[in-house]
Amino acid sequence: MRKIFILAAAFGFVLQSCTEDITDYNNDPKLPTAVPPATLVANAEKSLADRITTISGSNVFRLWAQLWGQATYVDESNYLIIGRDPSQAYWTAYYNNVINDLNSAKELINADENLLPKTKANQLAIIDVIQVYTFQHLVDMNGNVPYSAAADITNLFPVYDDAETIYMDLIARISAAQAALAGGGESFGSSDIFYGGDVTAWRKLANSVKLRLGMRLADFNSSVASTVVSEAVSAGVFTSNADNTIIAYESAPSANNNPLFNLFETGGRREDYVAAKTIVDVLLDLNDPRIDDYFADNLDPYVGGPVGGNNSYANYTHLNFDIVGDPTYPGSIMDYVEVAFFLAEAVERGYISGDAETYYNSGIQASILYYGGTQTQVDAYLAQPSVAYNTAEGDYKQKIGTQKWISLFNRGFEAWTEYRRLDWPTLVLSDQTQQPVPLRMIYPVKEPAVNGANYDAAASAIGGDDLYTPIFWDVN
Repeated sequence: MRKIFILAAAFGFVLQSCTEDITDYNNDPKLPTAVPPATLVANAEKSLADRITTISGSNVFRLWAQLWGQATYVDESNYLIIGRDPSQAYWTAYYNNVINDLNSAKELINADENLLPKTKANQLAIIDVIQVYTFQHLVDMNGNVPYSAAADITNLFPVYDDAETIYMDLIARISAAQAALAGGGESFGSSDIFYGGDVTAWRKLANSVKLRLGMRLADFNSSVASTVVSEAVSAGVFTSNADNTIIAYESAPSANNNPLFNLFETGGRREDYVAAKTIVDVLLDLNDPRIDDYFADNLDPYVGGPVGGNNSYANYTHLNFDIVGDPTYPGSIMDYVEVAFFLAEAVERGYISGDAETYYNSGIQASILYYGGTQTQVDAYLAQPSVAYNTAEGDYKQKIGTQKWISLFNRGFEAWTEYRRLDWPTLVLSDQTQQPVPLRMIYPVKEPAVNGANYDAAASAIGGDDLYTPIFWDVN
């Protein structure tokens, strides 16, 4: 009888449990069930910045621009990248952690009826600025990429959109974003790790990104480029290093140290990299004061390692680890140096009024001062006939291209991209494979298997998924 009572009591408990809402028992109180939009935006900013800042494994572009060299594993410097699969690292970071997080933030912002209209407009505009920046990077790296279907995370087989069509839409989006930001107001506040919610700073970034979009098109469609550049400059681009878009990293051991520090110091990979011979030779030839900011003085004179060579770490000039080994060294997303050289070129092309020499000098000055140089060094450098705008060798593309490349020492993707566009300076063949610098990055290695039909269509449309298929704007 006692056993029957116990069973009945247990059965009654089960029945009672079935009538209760037990879903709360499935919730982990330590994990949020909803992530605020500001947190999603901050995560997207950090993912974007870390991917641009690192060099680990898949960020090969400082090597491809021949600014840094390798001493141990030299595949990347010889353009042998199948094993590293750089595009996959970028696609994972950009599509999953940047674009999708920002799309989720958009949905939440649009659904929030308590947001002031101006604040909502600013937040949505800032999200668009980040997405435009990210998609331009993808196009400039690969050519045709998923774009119109990229917002749908349930679509496992996205089509690849035409690169030129993407560019035109990015220009429209960045134009709308900068217009929305024109009225000031609030945005994301301190959650914004780039500008702390400063809407005016974001508008300058939007215009500067628009300037970059326009200048990329200069050789491909000068008419469109002229209009886009003129609009961007009239609306207000960066005017000094104070406008730079950066991520501030931290000194304490954390997930927010500079990724280069994590690689070199925590990961013990200092001896994998040396100064590249290409840039060392140029800096020495120009008596450039940045050489001791970029590189260590372990050898006198400086000796750069041959690009792609089996370089012994002890025999070549080292990187300056006071900079690239500093856990707090800022990651640069976009800077005034880049803008100043764009403006010099825009004057030469007749897109804007002004003095090309003044902008050229401003770009050099901003770079030297940013890396700790002095105004005396700036003045002495600009006074050299080999550097002065009126007497330096070559046409405006050579003068601007060379100095811009030097200034983009730690911004490898933009250095490689501007080299492809301006064709200066002269970069060398890789030591082991005797191959020229690639013109694009191949698609992720797994794409033919997982998204074969759309991959095949994209590869055919651009002229082949090859390192030497140029991006649409690279017509020279």
